[in-house]
Amino acid sequence: MVMKMRATLGVVMVLVLTQCGTPSAPQCHSLPRASRGDTSVMLAEARSSWQLVSRTGDPAAVAAYNAAVAKLFDHLHCGSGSIQDKAAAMGTTIDETHSLGAGIHLKDLDAIMPAASIDTKAIGARHVSGGIGVPVVGWKKTAEEGKPRWEFEPPTGVPLNLTALLRFPEGKPPQWSFAYPGRVKTAEVGHRKVSVAADWSAASALYWKMSDLDDLDLAKVFLPSRFSDETALYVSSPYDPKRIPVVMVHGLNSSPGAFKRLYNELNREPWFRENYQVWFYSYPTGNNWLYSAANFRLAMASADKYARKQGPTDKWEKMVVIGHSMGGVISHASLMKPGDAMYQAFQQRPLDQVTSNKNLREAVRLLTMYEPLEPPDRVIFMAAPHQGSPMADRFFTAWMRNLIRLPKTLTVNLIDFTLHDLGSVISSGESSSKGWLTSMGSLSPGYPAYKAMREAPMRSGLKVHSVIGDRGRGDTPNSSDGIVPYWSSHLDGVESERIVPSGHSVQNCPEAEVEVKRILKRHLDGQPRATP
Repeated sequence: MVMKMRATLGVVMVLVLTQCGTPSAPQCHSLPRASRGDTSVMLAEARSSWQLVSRTGDPAAVAAYNAAVAKLFDHLHCGSGSIQDKAAAMGTTIDETHSLGAGIHLKDLDAIMPAASIDTKAIGARHVSGGIGVPVVGWKKTAEEGKPRWEFEPPTGVPLNLTALLRFPEGKPPQWSFAYPGRVKTAEVGHRKVSVAADWSAASALYWKMSDLDDLDLAKVFLPSRFSDETALYVSSPYDPKRIPVVMVHGLNSSPGAFKRLYNELNREPWFRENYQVWFYSYPTGNNWLYSAANFRLAMASADKYARKQGPTDKWEKMVVIGHSMGGVISHASLMKPGDAMYQAFQQRPLDQVTSNKNLREAVRLLTMYEPLEPPDRVIFMAAPHQGSPMADRFFTAWMRNLIRLPKTLTVNLIDFTLHDLGSVISSGESSSKGWLTSMGSLSPGYPAYKAMREAPMRSGLKVHSVIGDRGRGDTPNSSDGIVPYWSSHLDGVESERIVPSGHSVQNCPEAEVEVKRILKRHLDGQPRATP
């Protein structure tokens, strides 16, 4: 029976891996029926509405202008030919002098489409702001290897949240322009300033539709070596020293896409967009979390070095980390002061008596005897198993961990070591019998590292919050989110603990979203707000 299940899973994995691939950017090949017609008539409607808005600011005139411009935009982005040629064909020009963000210009885009055409169900409710203009989304594929990229650019591509405006300058042809509504809040219509329309959800929804960070979560558990290149920090937009980083760390059998609903809810808030920027940490989740935590610290150190070259670091040093599930354990381990506690949880003999291999000793130090991260200033644990999960010891989970194919050689800070060598130093042979070198095995409550986590203090000055799921059985403090029991996700001495009616995916719970917003708003108290 076990062999049959193993073979079945193997076939499924092969099929998934061979059929995956980044989807092509959406293209409009033919005009929607509602937009067909004489563009000169549509231009006349847009012009007269624009002039009425300039004189009166009438909301009905804004709506009429938007309706006409939306039809004209369909003529601009649908069909064959360049966007410049199609603009000229309808008697308009395009302002291409300004960057759309991240040094990207209109000519660099691989696709541009109406925001309304993008399905946002996968990330939750669509959040929009009323105003003048047509919300659109631009898509730029990630630059090929060897070509310029901005630091920490996400893989696959970059979505640009834009608003299309068609202006009518006196004595000149109508001119298209594209503005980022997070930075350009108003448009000058004559001598009147009018709020710019925005869709705050469509760009994110397109990203997760196109992104390979949200694919093959199961494969990242069972074949972590195949996804080692994706172990990295990514920013949702180019780094801005005027905004506080929020670093999101996902859990087992997951990806940064685990936070897409939470990100959508946060990004709807003006105070969040103006004061925060989101970073995602992506990693293959089949590896032992102690190893993943070491790589997380190295990635954060690299980002810290980069940020300190970009200007003032006061916002950088107010960083907030949000860790869900095993991502919470990775964050916890990276923010505590282990001293010798982590090493001694595995091995009582001094390290130099255990192995003479210099590289292996250095690797063990990086894994168990390290300095905590600084920043962040605050951490939010969401359904984090600080003492492991009993689920890791269940028969089915034990069987599944035997299917995980770890890489033969692991690398921390360019130091290679084998699993056999590591096991001989820190686990006295128990790692293979209990699967401790896999992620599932390292989530067992019996995993020695949890003893160190109970004993070692958090880094001084760190503000800690917990968000814990409860399935609603009325048994707290003996409750569980279905995966992690309360006794494991609870921490003494935190600044706040919020129990929400949710299973293990607490980051998708509305009450948890409200709590995260509360914490992030509080984090801004007493700090100067960013000026866009």
